Amino acid sequence: MVGRKRTVERRKNKRYKAIEGAYAAISPNSHKLGQIIDISMGGLAFKYIDTSNNEENNEAPQEETIFLSSMGYYVGDLPFEIISDYEVTNAPSFSSMKVRKRHVKFSDLSFKQLFDLDYYLRNNVSEQMEKLPKQQYKS
Repeated sequence: MVGRKRTVERRKNKRYKAIEGAYAAISPNSHKLGQIIDISMGGLAFKYIDTSNNEENNEAPQEETIFLSSMGYYVGDLPFEIISDYEVTNAPSFSSMKVRKRHVKFSDLSFKQLFDLDYYLRNNVSEQMEKLPKQQYKS
């Protein structure tokens, strides 16, 4: 019998699928801008095109805050910690550009930032993400 390994959900906040047109940008002096995949009050995941050259890694820009935007909504200067950042390799590509996925955790948000983030979430998500797949493998 082939089974799927159950994982323990470690997130404190519910994740939601972002609507089409919801974007995140790292600042200051960073070229990381991309579409938000999922978001919660605790953090988010987004895809971006890697525009850095390998030679530039020695002088990587300082990344301090993240900005969120979509049609008519904006939240800025959210401090964060990088949880993971990796190249997305499962999609066929006809371009030499590398697509990466970054997961970030919001850190030390002020009351106003929490309020603004809550308002952004209420207006820019389509549905709650599933914690585990509904269908388990069958023998």
